[in-house]
Amino acid sequence: MALQPDEPILWIDHSLNPYMAKALKSVGYNAVVQEDLPEFQALSRVLDDEHIIPWCSEHNAIWVHADNSARTEHAKQIAAAKIRTVWVYTQPGVKLSMREQLRLLAFALPDILEDFARPDPPWQHYEIRLRGRQIRVSGFIPSTSP
Repeated sequence: MALQPDEPILWIDHSLNPYMAKALKSVGYNAVVQEDLPEFQALSRVLDDEHIIPWCSEHNAIWVHADNSARTEHAKQIAAAKIRTVWVYTQPGVKLSMREQLRLLAFALPDILEDFARPDPPWQHYEIRLRGRQIRVSGFIPSTSP
């Protein structure tokens, strides 16, 4: 797997369409999925978030996911690992199509990655969501309270 040395790694979670990483790679992003990484290829199951977070921390990767519960269930672990996240928000019970997911990420990633590249980025965590036909991007702080 050849990565662009000046670009951050984007861990594309299995909560997004399985072809999302391939689509992002085709336009130059360093997008990876579990199957791309030799240390995880032998696993017969999808990695748990508890394993993804330390990997992202160790590799300074950005965790891109659509897991609505991850930001609350793992907020303390995310904060302790100091990883950056991009959350593609979906309403509970609604699954976005590949086309909708790609539209959201294509619109938001350039600005988010520009913010992350700053010496003192305004946010470490971003939420992308559809509001009707509009795309809304906002920074947030994960809640670490129970």
